[in-house]
Amino acid sequence: MNLNEESLKKIADLAKLRIRSEEVGPFLQDFNKILNYVDTIKELDVSSITEDDLYPDLGNSVRHDKIEYGLTRQEIESFAPSFQNGYFVVPKVIET
Repeated sequence: MNLNEESLKKIADLAKLRIRSEEVGPFLQDFNKILNYVDTIKELDVSSITEDDLYPDLGNSVRHDKIEYGLTRQEIESFAPSFQNGYFVVPKVIET
């Protein structure tokens, strides 16, 4: 499959790209190389490849729940620039 200049301009327009006239030739060459490579890949026989071949080490990734150390309120308060009545105080963003 080869892309022509009209198709390239349409794709560029859809992608909101501006391609200068001196860039059309190099873009067409690069695009056509990519399309030819994709065509080559499409021809590969992958019927014997299973999902296990693609993802051999996938297992159950659920971790065990265990009680671990957490931060105390005092430690959390020490990180915050401003902390009042158990809440972080942040600058007002929306005026009401």
